[in-house]
Amino acid sequence: MTILIETRDVSRAFAVGRGLFAKKRMLHAVNGVSLAVREGEVLAIVGESGCGKSTLAKMLLGLLAPSAGAVLIGGTDARSLARVEIARRVQPVFQDPYSSLNPRRRIADIVALPLEVHRVGASGERRRRAVEMLERVGLPARLAPAYPGQLSGGQRQRVAIARALVMQPEIVICDEPTSALDVSVQSQILNLLMDLQRELGTTLVFISHNLAVVEHIATRVAVMYLGRVVEEAEAGALFGAPQHPYTQALLASALTPEPGLGVPDLGLGPAFPDPLSPPAGCAFHPRCNRRFAPCDAVEPVLQPRAGGRVACHLAGV
Repeated sequence: MTILIETRDVSRAFAVGRGLFAKKRMLHAVNGVSLAVREGEVLAIVGESGCGKSTLAKMLLGLLAPSAGAVLIGGTDARSLARVEIARRVQPVFQDPYSSLNPRRRIADIVALPLEVHRVGASGERRRRAVEMLERVGLPARLAPAYPGQLSGGQRQRVAIARALVMQPEIVICDEPTSALDVSVQSQILNLLMDLQRELGTTLVFISHNLAVVEHIATRVAVMYLGRVVEEAEAGALFGAPQHPYTQALLASALTPEPGLGVPDLGLGPAFPDPLSPPAGCAFHPRCNRRFAPCDAVEPVLQPRAGGRVACHLAGV
């Protein structure tokens, strides 16, 4: 299958201040990530808050430049592409539908804005296409003259999806698109994304910390921990037989509706590692109950394993 977008050993670091006179320290939000997104698939990127998922999404969108490495779109380095060219091929759906839409513009104008920026058609044609896309995402044409403040959260997210798809981009980056919505609305938005992905053949990069959502929508999953990908596999294989101890802990952390079981004890400890001072060797080893001699000194590399890739010394044992 054709690779539409990929990262090659991309990293992104930020200088973080600790006070007026203290020397700044470097925070490596993304550290040496290589991923390829193929045409027609749904790649999910998962991990705890702070693992680098959203930073990686911004680099895929061209909103952040990598500190090192490269992002390639259709085999071309994104640094050599104009911003409008990247926007024509890659579109976002952001987490918060309340802040991602301009409250002073009407719904039809918001959806038609990409067409206007890329000078597609005349004004009437742009409005017609915007209304058609609104209807395609389940919003009636009568809402076209409304403002975002007149819509519910689920309706606003449908508007954001319509805006992302109106130019028929090759790739849509969804950064936690349902986390700000009520549970009753989340399934509607997920089913809408899946239906549109099948109908339009759009490739999705789906970023989330909700494993139930990921299992429902993804065809392939990449698991991040402290800025690195520690496991990547087809969704069925990863959920059926996770290889990395961190992935196993993530899956075991899912709450069950069965009464009396309580919160699962994963044995990871209460403290989250400090991203400003990552541990030597395997970044996960301080929380891993299966660590052994090499883990605290030798950093594992991502290597083929069980139909995917895993960065763990246990993979070779």
